[in-house]
Amino acid sequence: MSHQPTPQSASTNRASQCRTPLTDSARTRNKEWAARGLRRQLSTFSTAQLPHAVVDKREYLLFSSSDYLGLSTHPRLVEAATEALRTYGVGSGGSRLTTGTSLHTAAEHALAQFFGADDAVLFASGYQANLSTIATIATADVQIFSDATNHASIIDGCKQAAAKVTVFPHRDYVELDRLLAQCPADNALVISDGVFSMSGALADVKELHRVCQKHGAWLMIDDAHGTGVIGKDGHGLCAAVGAIPDILVVTASKALGSEGGAVICSTEIAELLRNQARSFVYSTSLNPGSVAAIIAALDVVRTQTELVSTLQSNISYLRQSLGIASASENPTLNAPIIPLPIGDEERAMSVAAALRDEGIFVPAIRYPTVPRGQAMLRLTMTARHTTADIDRVVSVVQRASS
Repeated sequence: MSHQPTPQSASTNRASQCRTPLTDSARTRNKEWAARGLRRQLSTFSTAQLPHAVVDKREYLLFSSSDYLGLSTHPRLVEAATEALRTYGVGSGGSRLTTGTSLHTAAEHALAQFFGADDAVLFASGYQANLSTIATIATADVQIFSDATNHASIIDGCKQAAAKVTVFPHRDYVELDRLLAQCPADNALVISDGVFSMSGALADVKELHRVCQKHGAWLMIDDAHGTGVIGKDGHGLCAAVGAIPDILVVTASKALGSEGGAVICSTEIAELLRNQARSFVYSTSLNPGSVAAIIAALDVVRTQTELVSTLQSNISYLRQSLGIASASENPTLNAPIIPLPIGDEERAMSVAAALRDEGIFVPAIRYPTVPRGQAMLRLTMTARHTTADIDRVVSVVQRASS
């Protein structure tokens, strides 16, 4: 005897017939992405990120690492991390509020002391630090004002927040002043990168600070690419210009050679984040080796200031060799990021491939990391590059892009 499907089961059958298997959907999207020239592939390192590194089984001169001071292989950091792993194990075992705090408190004290602040809150990454801090601080009675070219982690944090978000033109503080004057919210939070990650441009933090004070707005600066780099002592952009924000976000994954992000702030803000920032409360904390390396890195930057000055000299020499004007007359206020605009995505990929053919590893930066038609090569400088390394990359870049 045949069984006639009920109307409900017939409807379910029709729906299941219309639905696309997830793998097929992913395949279609991957093909569309590749057809737009946006497909990326991973490059595998089999050495540390030294100036001369082995990538995909070939040695390259590396000009794309954010290990600006070369601390990821510094003996002090390696020794500290190794000892911590032997003592505490390779995993932290839980979130910070359960079982995941060991050396983390000491690292927060060291960070606060380094930046001359009351407190610091350590997160597993700079991305988490921005995402959770913005979502926690920017409640419904707050209006956010975010620079148009802020990092993706700031953009995503703004999306997570309950606050209304206004994007102001890149480094246009006259317009920001006008917008703040019209802000109807009880509180305003202004957010900007310190060193913009793609262009290497510096925010005018002193002017931002002035405008925020004028309107009673809170100021948050992400100085991921300025920490350990900007200022004669590597304390970052805000300290170098004497304008301290309400919230300073730093990372240990670049010039400090380790991993993790931190919020430098007052004791009250720190307590709020430790109790309500979701990625702090619900994420497993950093492994003890990385935390020990952060503590060691801060001491190295403090005591071996020649690393910072060597990096700044290298930055100036590369800019001069490429004919790119410095961001400031003060050589300590230059970022280690030097963009070479190309425009067309395919052209950028072609130039990057030509560099790789000559043993230079500088990946092309293209959409969606930068807007369509604004593809670039993005050189990054380290303290471990030699003058010969810089001369070589300048020669090859000029030949490949001509």
